[in-house]
Amino acid sequence: MTNVLQRYAYDGVPREEAVWWTLRREATPGEAVCRMFTHLFGHELRLEVRGHLVQSDVCRTDEAVLDVQERWRAGLEAEGWTKGV
Repeated sequence: MTNVLQRYAYDGVPREEAVWWTLRREATPGEAVCRMFTHLFGHELRLEVRGHLVQSDVCRTDEAVLDVQERWRAGLEAEGWTKGV
């Protein structure tokens, strides 16, 4: 059986569905968070750093969601961000 991300009926208002991960960095205190929201065309991923939206991507497929969040996380980890305790 293949896992499929649950997609709720979009009613015109983006609603948070999940938090994929939270990373922290000692050098510059704060958090980087990847959140997933409902969207007319699928799911919207939002990358917030220290409470500010820095990037978003609308993903039409589950594979795109997985790829985008993994790419963002790898990029942040390459800059010294790590999973918080």
